[in-house]
Amino acid sequence: MPSLSAFARRLGLPTRRILRTMDACALQLSRVHHPNALLFGGVLIPVIVFGFSFSDRMVDERYVVASAVGSVAAVGGFAVGDITIEGIRDTREGDVLDYLSVTPTTSLLGFDIEAARDRVLALPWVKEASVRRVYPDTLLVDIEEHAPFARMLQRGRIHLVTVEGEEITDEIGSAHAALPLVVGEGSPQEAGAFFAQLADRPFVLSETVALERVGLRRWTLHMAQDVQVHLPEEGVDAALAELESLMRRYALLDRSIAVVDMRQAERLVVRLTDDAIEAMDSDLAADRQARGGA
Repeated sequence: MPSLSAFARRLGLPTRRILRTMDACALQLSRVHHPNALLFGGVLIPVIVFGFSFSDRMVDERYVVASAVGSVAAVGGFAVGDITIEGIRDTREGDVLDYLSVTPTTSLLGFDIEAARDRVLALPWVKEASVRRVYPDTLLVDIEEHAPFARMLQRGRIHLVTVEGEEITDEIGSAHAALPLVVGEGSPQEAGAFFAQLADRPFVLSETVALERVGLRRWTLHMAQDVQVHLPEEGVDAALAELESLMRRYALLDRSIAVVDMRQAERLVVRLTDDAIEAMDSDLAADRQARGGA
């Protein structure tokens, strides 16, 4: 009985490449513990040879393997029967399934997990992903998502960004609607470094409503209670540390203050709210009247 290589030469097929392809298939089958594995291997050999006989001679054997495996594996009991997705919070499960592109006839052996991983990585929330086969019939998808840090206004639209300033998506749900808003010319270029500094001051960050980049040089924090904090161009870390101390020790945001100006080293300038100034003027006027009437 002629060998496989002799049979391939008689048909004018690329013998070495067929053998390499068969080795790849054997490697796949050796990892499988399934009652139909041997039967599947017997069916796969003629399918691969047939595939090469009708394929371009320069075809990649990986393509032949995938095509051959996909053609018969599902019938042999290797169809994808379950997909387990782990690690998603903001990513929709349906989107992951769509990007995996698994059909009822998709075989576990022939499924290209690297290509599937690349497709899943294209989803906006996905930072990292892995796709693994779990025999006999399961695909396991493990996802690490981006962590949103702020909302950034850029070119007339608002999108979520990471602490590094990387854009995630412009679809903002209620869970992230309260994140600080970043505005101002040049803010995307400078936001990442400043975000890292601000992240080290969670108490300040928790009271921050918006971040404004001013004159391509410095930042102004728009805080709760309508308080603005003008940060300096240099020494931002020290200024944030001082601000946190003032907030903790003196409840700075609850003291009828409109502006805290920290732009000058070793000097803090505070401007009161209009209501506070008006109340102060009224008190002074009443005091003068009382003194004059005495």
